[in-house]
Amino acid sequence: MKHIITFFLTGILIVFSFSLKAQGKFFDLADNVIDFFSGEIRMDSAGNPIEWVVAPVVAYAPETSWQFGVGGKVLFRLRGVGDWERTSFIDFTARFTLNKQLLVSPEYTIFARGEKHIHRGVITYSMFPRLYYGVGNHTPNSNEEIFSYNTLSAEHLTYRNIFSKFYMGAGFRAATNFNIQTKEDGLLFTEQPIGIDANKAVGITLGLMFDNRDNVLSTRRGILAEFRQRFYRTWLGSDYHYAVGVLDFRYYHPVFGKPRHTFAWQIYGLSTYGQTPFTELAPLGGGMIMRGYYEGRYRDNHMAATQVEYRFPIWRALGAVAFAGVGDVANRLQDFNFPDLKYSLGAGLRYLLLPEQNLNIRLDYAIGKDTQNFYINISEAF
Repeated sequence: MKHIITFFLTGILIVFSFSLKAQGKFFDLADNVIDFFSGEIRMDSAGNPIEWVVAPVVAYAPETSWQFGVGGKVLFRLRGVGDWERTSFIDFTARFTLNKQLLVSPEYTIFARGEKHIHRGVITYSMFPRLYYGVGNHTPNSNEEIFSYNTLSAEHLTYRNIFSKFYMGAGFRAATNFNIQTKEDGLLFTEQPIGIDANKAVGITLGLMFDNRDNVLSTRRGILAEFRQRFYRTWLGSDYHYAVGVLDFRYYHPVFGKPRHTFAWQIYGLSTYGQTPFTELAPLGGGMIMRGYYEGRYRDNHMAATQVEYRFPIWRALGAVAFAGVGDVANRLQDFNFPDLKYSLGAGLRYLLLPEQNLNIRLDYAIGKDTQNFYINISEAF
């Protein structure tokens, strides 16, 4: 709890220091801070500028000790793409811990001219511990144990515009998990679930999407409705034969007719079928949905959750949000039960780094059932 309070106060001070830009004698100091965190590169007079935002990462978790690193985004448009079209970006993060752990995860979304094609992908290398509580939606805190493994993965998905804002896509994912270390005589050692040994996952992805959002990084208006189905097959080189499906629906609308007052709603579901490794089971929690819960605190074959968020300005570039959500995991779809649903409640601060792109630094604090967590990131949770 003391670490959460410390980081919450630290985050407020960071955001407050940015807001000093409007305070007379502190103007130059705050302006230098802003310039340090963001900038612009113009390759030539005819080309679109490349904008960048970078920020340090400082965090603490019991399974990692202190974490230090850097995260940021590079925003750009391909040659020939008009400034009325959506901005492409590369998102990167690199974190190191006092326990000599590492997570590097660059990802990208690229819009072609006329948005005829949308390319998305992520490359991940991690050498990070995880907490495991077992499988199911009633696993007790007393089950908690730390395990670790290394992951190297790459995935890519290309969508082709069919008509209007409808897209069809195909892609792949390849991953290898190795150097898996568990606690001797612990829960994982005893259960010996699928994926407890080093393994490879190779799969093809098919997708359908409707996307008319005004901005991918921080949406104020529009709808995203996407379904992705990934098939892992042994004949592709995968060690296990299974499938993972994802449904992601998001709705955004201005409130009171004011563009910076936004109502956001998301429905998210993930289902797995077949010989699914325990690391690939549907997890509940994390920084995107069901904030407040450790990602993977509950895991099973299926996860379903929904959340709403109200985003509003406070003063100048400073804003705030309030959010709430419910969700759960289940072994079978028919096993979802209303009394078992977990809740997520929270609030956060925002600082508008790049007004043209509506790009924020976000600082969130969330609580759930017997849990609480704190998040700092660039761009919104969804």
